[in-house]
Amino acid sequence: MNKRWLPLLLAMGLMAGCSRTDIQVKSTVAVAPQFDHNAAARGTVDISRWWQSWPDPVLNDLINSGLKNNRDLAKMKANMLSARASAAMVESDLSPQAGVESSGSFHRYNGANALKDLNLPGIGNTKDYLQMTGSPLGANRSRWHGNTVQAGFTASWEPDVFGQKRSDADEMHYLSLSETERWHGAQMVLSSEIADNYLKMRAMQQRAKVGEHSVAMLKQLQRYTVGRFRAGQVTAYDVREVAAKLAGMQAQIATYQAQADVYQRNIAVLIGHSPQGFTIAPATLDIFQHIPAAPAGQLPLDVITRRPDIRTQENIVKAMSAGLASAKADRLPRFFLNFLWQTGQIHLNNNTSYLKNVGGLLDAGMTIPVFTAGRIKHNIERADAQLQAAIAKYDNMILQALAEVDSAYQMQFSLYKQTQLMYQAQTQAASQASASEKLFRYGNMTLDQSLRARLNAEDLDDKQIQGRLEMAHNLVNLYKALGGGWQDNDAQ
Repeated sequence: MNKRWLPLLLAMGLMAGCSRTDIQVKSTVAVAPQFDHNAAARGTVDISRWWQSWPDPVLNDLINSGLKNNRDLAKMKANMLSARASAAMVESDLSPQAGVESSGSFHRYNGANALKDLNLPGIGNTKDYLQMTGSPLGANRSRWHGNTVQAGFTASWEPDVFGQKRSDADEMHYLSLSETERWHGAQMVLSSEIADNYLKMRAMQQRAKVGEHSVAMLKQLQRYTVGRFRAGQVTAYDVREVAAKLAGMQAQIATYQAQADVYQRNIAVLIGHSPQGFTIAPATLDIFQHIPAAPAGQLPLDVITRRPDIRTQENIVKAMSAGLASAKADRLPRFFLNFLWQTGQIHLNNNTSYLKNVGGLLDAGMTIPVFTAGRIKHNIERADAQLQAAIAKYDNMILQALAEVDSAYQMQFSLYKQTQLMYQAQTQAASQASASEKLFRYGNMTLDQSLRARLNAEDLDDKQIQGRLEMAHNLVNLYKALGGGWQDNDAQ
């Protein structure tokens, strides 16, 4: 190696150890140490697989199947793997690049002398020239053949003196992490959607049964009222009133089974099955009588570090920060180093020896931006604006997440109180209905009064199902607001 290159290469090597341009960013949101409405929570602390705290094996199997077979989840995982590969490609630019090249060719030439039949001034044609000189000027033909073989080794390296390439690699790394968090978020949403559809399906099935009981009693009440009307004990108004209630109840329950089937087909799609012919096993227990308590031990900081949407935006902020650092590095010099070593052989024909050559080239240099018509400046401004927008969005997502959690906790406790009061009302109504049946049997109450008492109890039973569904639905939303329902396992 030529010694005149040593100072430049030494300087480049020393500068390659310089630190890169870092842009430090921090959130300005003040996070409270605890939530306002979760002090009374007594449920399980670990919510990564929150559905396991629900004692319903059918629900557990459906969610586990969905996490394995959902098509959208598979797409999100493929996007994640693609982003990781892209980040690895950019990372490879930090290392020297080397390659081996080779080539070969075969040459053959066979041609006649162009002077063969040429008339030359002062000589005549080539035949006369042959008679005069005895030299066959136009009789010979040219024949050449040969081959060429060449091989070489090339290497190049751009030392990352000021960290621009490192910043580019960091940007792609954080973007790939954001795709990973989107995949985690898809798991979280999927588990909550399966549970939500399952709860609605079970509620519709229960409401259909309650409605069928009410219809049966209304028909009995209608027969009784018509009989009393014929006996002149009630008016036509009373008959029409019972008929209207019966028609209204029949219309109300007419779509219950259809709605339950819709939720069942939704679940089929979510777990990767064909909706046609898909059925969910009957319930082994009443899930609305076994709703778990709200999860305890949850802190605001835990939510921020757990929720995939916030983690996604955090990685986007880091990527934007690395992008700004890369843009600022455009103002600094860039260095490059290229090396070429090549050897080859040329063989012309059988009467000549081989021609051999060996060559090498070492090329090192530096580029400094002098005039870019404001491109670098405007690119820095653009990158900085994008970073500030990403930080603002990140801060706002934190505020929204913390508000969602406290609202879900407060609503859960309110729905729990509502359900308890509704249970008391339904219990009292059922007791009244039983008492009215006894009074009717002993002749102290008419049948229509007894039936109306039972209908009132059935109506409260239907309202209790709706209230418990709302409570269970809010609990699922609470798990989602807390960021539960996904696992940090890329091999899943």
